[in-house]
Amino acid sequence: MKKIYILFSFFFLTLSTFCQPNESFKITHGPWLTQMSETGVTILWTTSKNAVSWVEVAPDDGTNFYGEERPRYFDTKNGRIRATSTLHKVEIRNLKPGTSYRYAIFSKELLNWENDARILYGATIANPGYARNPLSFKTFSGEDDSVNFLIFNDVHGRSQLMKDLCKVIDFKTIDMVVFNGDMASSVYSEEQLFTDFLDAAVSLFASRIPIVYVRGNHETRGPYSDFLSDYFPTSTGNIYQLLNVGKVAFLLLDCGEDKPDSDIEYSGLADFDSYREKEATWLKSVVQTKEYKNADIKLAILHMPLMSSDWHGTLHLNELFLPVLNEAGVTAMFSGHTHQYAYNKPIAGKINFPVLVSSNNGIVLCNIDNGKVKATITYSNGSKPQEIILN
Repeated sequence: MKKIYILFSFFFLTLSTFCQPNESFKITHGPWLTQMSETGVTILWTTSKNAVSWVEVAPDDGTNFYGEERPRYFDTKNGRIRATSTLHKVEIRNLKPGTSYRYAIFSKELLNWENDARILYGATIANPGYARNPLSFKTFSGEDDSVNFLIFNDVHGRSQLMKDLCKVIDFKTIDMVVFNGDMASSVYSEEQLFTDFLDAAVSLFASRIPIVYVRGNHETRGPYSDFLSDYFPTSTGNIYQLLNVGKVAFLLLDCGEDKPDSDIEYSGLADFDSYREKEATWLKSVVQTKEYKNADIKLAILHMPLMSSDWHGTLHLNELFLPVLNEAGVTAMFSGHTHQYAYNKPIAGKINFPVLVSSNNGIVLCNIDNGKVKATITYSNGSKPQEIILN
């Protein structure tokens, strides 16, 4: 009787297992744009299961997107199309400067990798679907004197704040959006990145306007912080980089942590002193390049403002970065970190450029036109916006 009961139980357990509907294969987050340049962009999204993914691209020339075969750009790594990831990164290259393009993303589910000659695929999904208009973006122009961009900082997971602040923004006029650090208070999982700020960014602008990511000190914390750069890749592989947009050069700098590496808060995992020293070596080199020197406007973006405190991280940045930047003709610096607005003017013999520090409850709209840099700061409490000319 006992054997019959066991067999009977096994039968129903097996039956219930096979009768369970498979988890649906779907695009879970995105797409969002990064690494925009005059000739390319990187498009990212995630799926619920491993998949082969690609992007189809067409000029925004008024033709039907589905009227002909469009070029396919695949998610590849070292020459091979990736099939074993749920995070998809597709680099689009050889585009024309200052040109509008349409695109759609596709993912084909990987069901079973039996052997190298036999891989079983499932459904193919797309965003947008075939019945809807494709998404779009515009590459940077190398000739533009005018550049408009937004800066968020110190959001600390308040995605609703992002939505509230963006109610007054006309994104049709925006070239890029800068996340200047501490978008999250720490990074414990992929899902946290999306709930804290990235889903909100996608819903507001990030499928058509590129994100430029500058890390803050809080994003160095948490077990998933090591993977942050996977979601915001750069051409150099470093978090810090030089970005040229039109006739503007952006030094996108990484501050590291604010306390000494030995502080108990970091549990023995901090090595930011040597990291900043390596970055300073790069900085000395990059400000000598023609890409930087030939720019009409030179902006530095750094989460922790220079000359702002006597904490270790700031003091180390002052020691390593400030002498280089003082000699590099920086027009202005944009920072956050303190959660309080400040406009720090140049100080003779100490710092040669102004530093605009945005609060944790505001958004900065920066307009560069005819050689002038104007910043408009809008606050979530509805107070009157502030306008500052930085040069």
